[in-house]
Amino acid sequence: MKCDIYTIWQTYQNDLRAYVRKRVSNVEDADDIVQSVLIKITSYCERKNNVTHIRAWLYRITQNTIVDYYKKSDQTTTEVSLENLDFPSFQDYDENIYVWLNKFIKTLPSKYALPLHLFDIKGKPQKEVAKQLGLTLSATKSRIQRARIMLRDKFDECGKMEASENQFMSYSITKTCCLE
Repeated sequence: MKCDIYTIWQTYQNDLRAYVRKRVSNVEDADDIVQSVLIKITSYCERKNNVTHIRAWLYRITQNTIVDYYKKSDQTTTEVSLENLDFPSFQDYDENIYVWLNKFIKTLPSKYALPLHLFDIKGKPQKEVAKQLGLTLSATKSRIQRARIMLRDKFDECGKMEASENQFMSYSITKTCCLE
């Protein structure tokens, strides 16, 4: 079918708006999503002039735009201090890897330590960590990965990690580092 933007929009606009509002609770955000869908339709129709299954095509664009909306959750931020981080006590062994892990996390810059602590230690979902820290989900994932790399480098720099047959990990300092 020929890509006539005006006819397509007049025919499907109300259905698309209802579809979005069922999935997005904020009315203003839903209207923004519908507007983004119109922009995407217009952009496509300017480049190409033929669409075979218009209804399915419109709903696919709309669904993808809703997914994009939820990926960009940049909500309010909460101040969290590194001083107030509480780490669970895993074992009472001085050589236990978790003892060193806690110490190393506290040496990381807070922009990396906080997302890592909330996700890996506290077990919060990355989406929730992103929301709490006022970051995008993508930025949160990147910071967690960078923090893990920094931790691995710190472990390599300061000591030696050993695993026994039963998967128990131990860590021993092999040279002086910032934690001693």
